[in-house]
Amino acid sequence: MKSIYILFVVLMLVMQGCSEADLKLYSDEPRVYLGGYTREASTTFYYDEADVVRDTLYIPVETMGGPRDYDRAVAIRQVTVYDVEYTIENGVKVDSTVTENPYNAVAGKHFVSFDSEEAKQLMVIPANEVKAFIPVIFLRDPSLKENVYTLKIQLGDNDEFKIGGVKNDVEYTLICADKLVKPNFWGNYPYSGGYGAFGEYSTRKHEFMIEVTGEKINDEWWNTKVYGISGAQNHYQVKFKTALDRYNNDPVNIASGAAPMREVEGDLSSKLITFK
Repeated sequence: MKSIYILFVVLMLVMQGCSEADLKLYSDEPRVYLGGYTREASTTFYYDEADVVRDTLYIPVETMGGPRDYDRAVAIRQVTVYDVEYTIENGVKVDSTVTENPYNAVAGKHFVSFDSEEAKQLMVIPANEVKAFIPVIFLRDPSLKENVYTLKIQLGDNDEFKIGGVKNDVEYTLICADKLVKPNFWGNYPYSGGYGAFGEYSTRKHEFMIEVTGEKINDEWWNTKVYGISGAQNHYQVKFKTALDRYNNDPVNIASGAAPMREVEGDLSSKLITFK
């Protein structure tokens, strides 16, 4: 019995020594990773006046290893987005074709380059802090009216930090446009959110919601008029369903073929617009 006790004590001392060594290593190597619960966000100039030529999304970044008494640079780079098409035979993938997505955002055209002095001054963890919101500045290029562009970014190693965690903790996808895009509230939060109230997203549905309310259906609208306000979500859900029923039963819309409302008007193969 005594020998078992001695063995137990030895094992505890070894484990304690390992923990202290691991802690020392951990504290000696500051690491950086993405904070928050989402890994994608979008922004659009659709609602802005013509003289608004910049917009900003903020990326939550956190560190391990404790604060420092000076600003620490965070390394961020763009990652190219590729499209993959598969050839399927008898239900089995037998081949694939990889091509670069034509709508990768272009530095200096769609966003302020991460290599620029302006961006470098913003990509920092401030002194005595262990987290920050890093701004990514988008530019209002005319091409955003025609297509939605994707900026995929990745945290990297530098003199201040090693990257920490798995792939999901270092990569973030940003969408920019000058047309309607799915707002961040629509299905990105860990509660039912807009998806629970309004069903699957579509551009035509989004346009219809704007027509019905006369309001900007964006994140500000959600955060100030719906989220956390008792009965607000149900109010808007009923409002949109009632308006859609009225639209679909309007004899003029039926005669013209506009009703029932679809994502693409007149295309019978296009999805019907519905609200839960």
